[in-house]
Amino acid sequence: MSFEQTPSLETEKYSSKIELKFFRHDEKGKAGEGETDNEVLLTPAGRQHAKSQAELYDISQAVAFGSPRLRAQETAGFTMAGNLENVTGEETLEELKEKIDKGLGYGTKLATDKRLDFNSNFATPYGQKALGAFKSGRYLKFLVEESDRVAEETNDEESSTYNRQAGAIASILKKYLSISPRFDKLVKDEAKDYEKEMYRFFGTHQGVAESFLIKVVEKMKGVGERNKLVSLLNQGFDYFEGFTVEVLTNNEQAEPVIKINYSKKGAKSEDDFIFNEIIPKEIVDEIVIGDISANM
Repeated sequence: MSFEQTPSLETEKYSSKIELKFFRHDEKGKAGEGETDNEVLLTPAGRQHAKSQAELYDISQAVAFGSPRLRAQETAGFTMAGNLENVTGEETLEELKEKIDKGLGYGTKLATDKRLDFNSNFATPYGQKALGAFKSGRYLKFLVEESDRVAEETNDEESSTYNRQAGAIASILKKYLSISPRFDKLVKDEAKDYEKEMYRFFGTHQGVAESFLIKVVEKMKGVGERNKLVSLLNQGFDYFEGFTVEVLTNNEQAEPVIKINYSKKGAKSEDDFIFNEIIPKEIVDEIVIGDISANM
């Protein structure tokens, strides 16, 4: 499962769309001698798979972001630009950036965003509990059900928890909600020659994007559906697994429409999980506030 979508609203009704794709990095290689986890790259197969998932042939209105860990940047870059004629899937990260940014007047189309990263110091009391949960195969359950309480009890203000990670992703979405009215005006201005779709790709890590998705499910569907998703995901997203958020705008609505698309097959058809929902902006705001509260 990558970005499989179920039948949804007719996007033709909307004058502009900002599409955000959040996904875990692709297949991870092994750390070389003296390398930190930040420096670990994708395997050759991981690079080729990320490239094969590319859907765009024109990236003029697209930007990719990864966490400071290089494998997340690689995944986002290849997923955005894999269909470009000069991208082979064998590039180093620097070579990929050079090809993506060729002819670009300023800035870069492959950037980093710390909100996509995780922070775990396994020497701390919180980190030891998180590591123990991971080794026992219950990391995601620990993250959702215990992490914020454990962080509070151990006075840990730095480690990644359920609320903090969900809030980080929500803050990214909130940025594009604020951008969407201006983008809609640019699309409608014939002199600007903008296409109606903007694309953003976000490469992250196991547990990060899931926290936001699970928090949305919890708020909209209740704890039972939340727990069903946690159980289905086990430790978290598989390599390259993720979800799509659409921000849809038109003249008839005071605010953009937010729609999240995610699906995953279970062992039996009754275990399948499909979330294809319009979510209120208030939920995004609540999740961001939850992150702020967790750090107070």
